[in-house]
Amino acid sequence: MRSSRTAARFTVLLAATALVTSCGGEDDGATSGDLAGESPEPGTTLSIWTFGATGLEEQMEAWAADRGVELEFKTGELDPHHEQLLTALVSGSVPDVAVIEIGYSATFKASPDSFVDLRDHGADELADDYLDWRWQNGVAADGTVIGLPTDVGGMALAYRTDLFQAAGLPTEPEQVAALWPSWDEFLAVAEQYTADTGQAFLDDSGVLFETVAKQGSEVFYDTDGEPIYDTNPQVERAWEVATAAARAGVTADLAAFSPEWNTGMAQGKYAVQLAPAWMLNYIQGQAPDTAGRWNVTTLPEGGGNWGGSQLAIPANAEHPDLAYDLITTVLSPESQLEVFQASGNFPSTPSLYGTPEMREFTSEFFSGAPLGQIYTASVEALEPVVEGEDQRLILREFGNGVDRVEKGDEEPGEAWASTLDAIALEID
Repeated sequence: MRSSRTAARFTVLLAATALVTSCGGEDDGATSGDLAGESPEPGTTLSIWTFGATGLEEQMEAWAADRGVELEFKTGELDPHHEQLLTALVSGSVPDVAVIEIGYSATFKASPDSFVDLRDHGADELADDYLDWRWQNGVAADGTVIGLPTDVGGMALAYRTDLFQAAGLPTEPEQVAALWPSWDEFLAVAEQYTADTGQAFLDDSGVLFETVAKQGSEVFYDTDGEPIYDTNPQVERAWEVATAAARAGVTADLAAFSPEWNTGMAQGKYAVQLAPAWMLNYIQGQAPDTAGRWNVTTLPEGGGNWGGSQLAIPANAEHPDLAYDLITTVLSPESQLEVFQASGNFPSTPSLYGTPEMREFTSEFFSGAPLGQIYTASVEALEPVVEGEDQRLILREFGNGVDRVEKGDEEPGEAWASTLDAIALEID
């Protein structure tokens, strides 16, 4: 298998944690199964490191109030958060609970000794509660369970009904979906919309690349762990669609999660937002005054997955038993249903998928869209993405390449070659 300097650095540093983790964390004095009858020490504080909003905060606070425990959150941006977690694992100054995004799962699973093996707390008994592929996102090669699954980033498409109506487009989800069975037809609608209105159709071509790429199973890596980003037809298709959008001028060229992107979302600078389930809560937070002006429909060419995390307990955590009690409580099927209804994060627990609470769930913010049906269908149809240690780096470079096309700095063929060269500087 080819490896990168970035992955090698992670591997070497994570291997160093063996020197620190051999001492282990302090015991809470009870196993997780006994905690219902135990009272933690007065003043006990659990530290939780995460990126952005997890959607689990309310459930975590309720758990803490019930147990008489304080919570201390440290929240960072996606990539810096994982870099800081890496450094903490080496130094031994770790949180009690760490959120690991699915794009980094392969990296941290490469050093299972850095984490509590949740099998020691009985996690194997929970495996059947979760989608198998999401469970496997937290299982290392040696069988160590380093983390439990949060949500599934099943994908759909959110759109502004007021902007569609003004452009003479249909606004009902079924009618909108019928406009674009394929990405080629999606681009045709985008070009017509921009020609008629003079406004951007969607936010960013880089997000479009990621969405189309993640409709496949083997994206940047094959099932043997070998990089295939430079030969995979799914990646080539994503590049073709994204660069076509970039060249057609149908995007607002707003980098995802930037302040400008947030403002554009609130001000209607574009009409369509590619939307994994967790994005709906983000839209509501950034654009609260747009309630009732959105709806949700299906993607062209099927479902896919973007996002999801594992809740892990570092090996040197101060309160591993309490931490395990916390993560099993907030990630139970009952809790995940509450989170979905409150924030849109789609459950990783399939026992919920056929329930009336899921199937009949709608959102007033999104014009009564049947979110339960839409995202259940997306998740049930998706092909789980094969994860790899350098996938974040690879995705970032492809995004940079698409952006160069968007800005007119390179033609698509030239940008493809320079993107592969940039990746090769790290992976060889």
